[in-house]
Amino acid sequence: MFNKGEIPFVRLLVPLIAGVLVGYFFSNEGIFKSIVSLGLISLLVLTVLIFTYRRFSIYRFKWFPGLTVHIFILAAGYWLSVYISGVYDTTHYSFQKAQLFQAEIISEPKISGQITRFEARIQAVYFQKESSAARGKIMISIQFDNIKTLTLKYGDLLLIPATYDSIDPPYNPGEFDYKSYLGDRQIYYQTFLSNDQFYLLGRGHGNPLILFALEFRKKLVEKFYHYLPDKSAAAFASTLILGYRAELSRELVEAYSKTGTMHVLSVSGMHVGIVFLVLTAVLRFMDRTKKTRLIRAFLIISVIWFYALLTGFSAPACRAAIMLSFIVLGKALNKHQNTYNLIAISAFFLLLFNPFYLVDTGFQLSYLAVTGIVYFHPKIYQAIYIKNKFLDYIWSYSALSLAAQLATFPFSIYYFHQFPVYFLISNLFVVFPVAFIMYAGILFMFIPFPAVLVYVGMILNWLINFTNNILYFIENLPFSSLDGIWVNSFECAVICLLILCISFRLTLVYKGLMIPIGVSIVILSLSYSLNWKKNYNQHQIVFYSLRKNIAIAYLSKGHSIIVSDIEESNQLSAFSLLPTVKSRGSRNELFLKDDAKFSNNSYAGDKNYFQFATYRILKWDKNFDEVEFAEDLKVSAVLISGNPKTSIAKIASCLNFTKIIIGADNPDYKIERWVRELKKMNVPYYILKKNRALIVNL
Repeated sequence: MFNKGEIPFVRLLVPLIAGVLVGYFFSNEGIFKSIVSLGLISLLVLTVLIFTYRRFSIYRFKWFPGLTVHIFILAAGYWLSVYISGVYDTTHYSFQKAQLFQAEIISEPKISGQITRFEARIQAVYFQKESSAARGKIMISIQFDNIKTLTLKYGDLLLIPATYDSIDPPYNPGEFDYKSYLGDRQIYYQTFLSNDQFYLLGRGHGNPLILFALEFRKKLVEKFYHYLPDKSAAAFASTLILGYRAELSRELVEAYSKTGTMHVLSVSGMHVGIVFLVLTAVLRFMDRTKKTRLIRAFLIISVIWFYALLTGFSAPACRAAIMLSFIVLGKALNKHQNTYNLIAISAFFLLLFNPFYLVDTGFQLSYLAVTGIVYFHPKIYQAIYIKNKFLDYIWSYSALSLAAQLATFPFSIYYFHQFPVYFLISNLFVVFPVAFIMYAGILFMFIPFPAVLVYVGMILNWLINFTNNILYFIENLPFSSLDGIWVNSFECAVICLLILCISFRLTLVYKGLMIPIGVSIVILSLSYSLNWKKNYNQHQIVFYSLRKNIAIAYLSKGHSIIVSDIEESNQLSAFSLLPTVKSRGSRNELFLKDDAKFSNNSYAGDKNYFQFATYRILKWDKNFDEVEFAEDLKVSAVLISGNPKTSIAKIASCLNFTKIIIGADNPDYKIERWVRELKKMNVPYYILKKNRALIVNL
């Protein structure tokens, strides 16, 4: 394939990734001092080697300089990840006494109803009459009333109270870990403010280039909304072309996710590549002399990076921009570049800029996809020869889709727990309309004539609706998506190993790989069988921990029943309720309202009373405040919900129970009062508020 001299950055990328991972998972003070010391020693050795390389004939020991460089890069990756995380930085605002924070908005504020949410960077802390420099990010949510509203922007400088809370971990099994997600962006705390709890100190304090790009993008988004008749089409155009996803509907995102075309909605290498092709075609006349080729290269690289800037410097866009920059520059200078080395160069510099990109899902899938395309596409494409040019083009794109799906498959099911069955058909139907939308959208952005924009907007609107309708149709086909696929990190690694071994076995015809292939298949089969047996034999009741609602799930023999006051179509159901039962192997979910009457051989319910197998639950809410029981009712647990005016003594006088469960929808002061009573009476209890869901094994 190629010699190691063609891929220096592939070799350098390995220790950098290793260092970042060590810093991410192991960041105690002892390891930090050891690795940083090792890095400084290796830097000193490298400095000595530079001046003594020939004198002492060190070239005879080629491994030694290479090993030293690798140790230094590993230590550098470790130091970068720990430094950016702020774990040991005493200037982080969480280590300082403060009454006020000076915070700069570093993301585009997102508005949802009356709530404005954004990321901010703390620049200074104020305590009494003194101020000191500080660092660290924070998530800020501000609730505006109908009287006072203020449009906040990137780069605004705010003065806010120095009050903040830790970000809540996932309380329910299978729930999305928002705390880890923000932690990977170095955001460990959040604060909620009202509109009179902050003061605007000034505007325009951010990066001038980003300020300009965001303002320019805002005008382009407004242009789409002005000339495209359908607001949903305008939102799609803004997302596809500019990476502005603020107003994209949940239904549309779900359709693209279930059909395996989600990459269309996140500005990626495909989008940057289309911009590159347009620029290459427009500036083809400059491909004459070396001087004009260099000027053309400069123009193309500048526009590509400006487009990446418009999209918010997303990791896929930056990766594509870096790769294309090297390709354009190499062609202008008539230099040959190894594709794998180009991929490694882009990853190397992006990780130097922000090592936490490594744990970003989009970054991982982006690099897996492009590496898979480079490696698998020619092998899949050459497997079938088609003489017809049009059919051959379709087969080439199909091979590309297969290559990308093959490379990303293990991580896709690990992160998203679903597999789009018709991904090949979806991508074939989408590729041409999306390309036309991109070309028309780029043209639309720079047309200054309103009369022309009206017609181009109508064409764009039709193309977008046509594309979306195709995907809605595919989404509604039977078995369009296999969901509820839950694999752990070990199983994901084994699937990756299996795919690599099979691909190398087929392409390199190396018989020695049959052993790891067989071992991988056995491990996956055993793991699946054990999980299936465990899930089939489980009999559990899950009391969900939700802020304002109640939900109970009963899981038995691969089936589940969810009883809740939340509608099944509610977003909270998809976010908190369904992941719990799906992560436990349930394939048949039955969703029931908590006030409905239902019965079966193994479960029953009648308004506030539920029974699952032999476990009986009474939901005590406001309806029981004035109720008198003729005799003690025997139940397994009492769920106090809905802020009733009761006392534990009254509940104990009416019911014979073994446990009290206090719902998260009750106010703190009542929970504290009930807990005092429960402790006095020595009654077992569990508080769902700010605690993990209660799981009862039957």
